[in-house]
Amino acid sequence: MSHQEPSGITFESISPAEFFYRNRQMAGFGNPTQAVYSTVRELVENSLDSCEDARVYPLVDIDIQNLESEMITVKVSDNGAGVPSDQVPLAFGRVLYGSKYSQQQKRGTFGLGVTMAVLYGQITTDSPVTIHTRTNDSKGVLFRLFVDVENNLPLVQDNEEFQRDNVGTTVTIKLKGDMKRAQERIIEYLRLSTVSTPHAKITLKIDDESHLEIGGWSNTLPPPIRPSKPHPRSIDMEVLRRLVKRHGKKSLDDFLCDSFQKIGLKTSARFLRFMNFNPSKVMSEFTRDELSRLAHALRKYDGFEQPDSKCLSPIGKSDFLNAITSVFNVKMAEYASRGVSEWQGNPFVIEAVIATGDDFPQSDIPYLYRFANRVPLLYDSSDGVLTRVLKKIEWSRYSTSQSGPVAIFIHLCSTKIPFKAAGKQSLATIPEIEHYTFQVIKELGRKLGKVNDRSRRSARELKKMREFSKSLRQIARFSTSLANLDEIPPTDDLVKRLFEVDSNE
Repeated sequence: MSHQEPSGITFESISPAEFFYRNRQMAGFGNPTQAVYSTVRELVENSLDSCEDARVYPLVDIDIQNLESEMITVKVSDNGAGVPSDQVPLAFGRVLYGSKYSQQQKRGTFGLGVTMAVLYGQITTDSPVTIHTRTNDSKGVLFRLFVDVENNLPLVQDNEEFQRDNVGTTVTIKLKGDMKRAQERIIEYLRLSTVSTPHAKITLKIDDESHLEIGGWSNTLPPPIRPSKPHPRSIDMEVLRRLVKRHGKKSLDDFLCDSFQKIGLKTSARFLRFMNFNPSKVMSEFTRDELSRLAHALRKYDGFEQPDSKCLSPIGKSDFLNAITSVFNVKMAEYASRGVSEWQGNPFVIEAVIATGDDFPQSDIPYLYRFANRVPLLYDSSDGVLTRVLKKIEWSRYSTSQSGPVAIFIHLCSTKIPFKAAGKQSLATIPEIEHYTFQVIKELGRKLGKVNDRSRRSARELKKMREFSKSLRQIARFSTSLANLDEIPPTDDLVKRLFEVDSNE
């Protein structure tokens, strides 16, 4: 039997911009409603990150204008650090380019979102994005640009010096979108953004009408996030090869101490003795098999300390509780956290608040609000590990039916958030994250149970007090009549003393 080669088949590659142009639903731009929401979200997240880089209280203004034929413009302004003029074209006109790739907590992950918003606006309205920015070193520059989809490069239409009064950035994107359907979700996202970033103030205008002025719940900036070296347990072969390419002239001992956190001279010596590696061998002389063995050893060795947590920025108990009680009508709120843990060498913190109040939906289980690296996650809530853990809890044990509507706010911060897709809305199952989420939620359940127990005891005591008060008043009336007195003595103080509880008990 003869085999003929297929004719007419050609092979080619496509750029990242081309890939996401064809699969834009993966990045949260699948329909006109979601596209408006994703555009606002991506611009606001960039603004908040820029303000935190500049160590200023974020002032973020969103201005949305409805135009003809479902066309809208989204303009977001901030008082952040600004974007250096030589970086503007690539930062806004190239997919998978940005400042998100260091080992630290960031709202953005892929260097994708803002450029996807630019690309979506371009393909639906054939309009360029406008960026007006100023750093401390400039008076202001204005860019208008498109994205060259085939080559994943910016096409600069205009570039000029343009005075801007304050340091910061304003981005304006014209796109086709359904603002009527997106409005409620956008407002919810902005309200929740002030829960996870309590020191930010956010305003929203739609067609020149003010719709939201919110935030400023905290007068304290979070501690600065410090980028860190990779932890040895987070290393795979690809990362190791890249490090060797940069530090190939170093000995193995020096390479370990200089390339990784939590490895000093003593730790390096113990690790190399345990694994029987030659500390003096130059890294460029390692074979592929030897590098593979080294990468495996770094991941499996249990003598390394926990990862550094200075690259993380949890919301914190006081700010978290204060923000929730400022945004929602809350009767009770309790906080829980498990401190710093790790998954595959990536540090993470899970913190959560349980709250009761009429603003939350009534349900058999608490309503869940999810946050990752201070970003509210509003879509795909049923498809993530946090929701699955919540449903595992036997909530009847904590008398949630007696509490009225209950909500749980969960914040996961990490140097690496395990999103299921580029849209950044649901989290994949990581055993360590699942375990500690379960522990934190159970602790919140116990706290809610104690509050409900106190409430039941208080209700019983109040009922007894009313019964005693009624009986004592009757006794006082009869006694007054028998003693031929004119005035019935008061009994309220006597009842209170009967029900006093020693504070030391």
